[in-house]
Amino acid sequence: MGKILLVTPHWGPLFSGRVRRYNRRFLPLDLLNCAALLRNHGHVVSIVDGRCKPESLTQIEHDYDWCFFTLSPLDRWQCPNTDFEHLAPILEPFVKERLVIMGAQPTLAPELLLNKTGAHAAILGEPEMAVLALAQGGVPGETPGTALLEEGVLKKGPKGVDLDLATLPMPAFDLIDFADYRYEVLGKNMGLLELTRGCPWSCGYCLLSMYPKKYRRKSVAQMVTEIQHAQSLGMESAYFQDLEFTLDAEFIIEFCEAMMAAGVKLRWACQTRPDTVNQRLLEIMYKAGCELIQFGVESGVQRVVDLTDKRQTLPQVEIAIDLAHQVGMRTLCYFLLGIPGELPEEMEETLRFAQHLKPTYASFQPATPYPDTPFYEEQHFKNTFPEVFNGALNSNELRALARKFTLKFHLNPGYLWRRTVRGGLKGAMTELGLLYNYIRA
Repeated sequence: MGKILLVTPHWGPLFSGRVRRYNRRFLPLDLLNCAALLRNHGHVVSIVDGRCKPESLTQIEHDYDWCFFTLSPLDRWQCPNTDFEHLAPILEPFVKERLVIMGAQPTLAPELLLNKTGAHAAILGEPEMAVLALAQGGVPGETPGTALLEEGVLKKGPKGVDLDLATLPMPAFDLIDFADYRYEVLGKNMGLLELTRGCPWSCGYCLLSMYPKKYRRKSVAQMVTEIQHAQSLGMESAYFQDLEFTLDAEFIIEFCEAMMAAGVKLRWACQTRPDTVNQRLLEIMYKAGCELIQFGVESGVQRVVDLTDKRQTLPQVEIAIDLAHQVGMRTLCYFLLGIPGELPEEMEETLRFAQHLKPTYASFQPATPYPDTPFYEEQHFKNTFPEVFNGALNSNELRALARKFTLKFHLNPGYLWRRTVRGGLKGAMTELGLLYNYIRA
């Protein structure tokens, strides 16, 4: 069968310049899914991950039948990098006739990205089934979930085929080295896992174009076996990339109980909505190894939260943070600045609310407009990928405000004292190290 190359690019420094995008060193789980499917059909597969080893991008032997190049791996489907100037020198050596790009960016703007990269074709939406179909002889532009330019005109195949997580083979973890991956607030030898895929909400700012509407999940036994296999290859910690990990609380309780019954010892983290957790759920998650839980708070002003159609309340956020701390978890809260309709004084109130919540970590970022989101469609942009929404503050002002809030929150003496008491000197030093990288970038 064919010789297939799967590639992720290097996006430059830890924090990208345009909107301070955090270029995390997470493993490309979607490519490992693709590799597993391809190998099950007899293909020879290799992976080059430029995010963890930039030098590997210059050492590629271009003797592949197809190269599938993702501009945004699974952990970046919701917030893809748009610093496209990095791509030209990376893509220059690739054989364009055998190059297929995929990820959120070509899904949102296939014609633009095909022209920018010179690639032969693009995959739109979830990549796994389309990658397999093309490797099996499918025709770009006719195969579901694919597109190409014919004499300058975009030709698209039918809608892509949804991936069935329950029948997905074991991700090809043997193609990567877990020692190459880490999450600064969780640990080294880190894996990326996915128990469920999809989200039933439709927040105004949220990019869901890579996700079919149907909510899908793996079986509990399937996920436990996957974790055990990854641990046998060196995984010591893991982040669950599920958009709303606790959407089905009873299912997560079943999963955590199965992990403990199987004797799985794993330090892990996840993200979810504050209104989907309760004390019993958090206690069981903590016992099963969940050390860090992340919440999208977005704003400290209920009026602004309501503008996003998030459908959560500030008291729900307060309760969730308090419960997580009570059971022993660390918390990370995400806040957006520059939401359409938000006033500068409301952004200042968001900082005060963050300080009131006292999460372990807080992330402040300008809200990024992405095509195919409700907020984007309400505004008229000249650029396909603008930096920020039209509003009271421009991009430079919002970046400066995000930086100011980040420093004020994490350098507050009370915060540093809490971090030292809860996490010891090591926890405080880890936090200062993250801040140093943020400031230096």
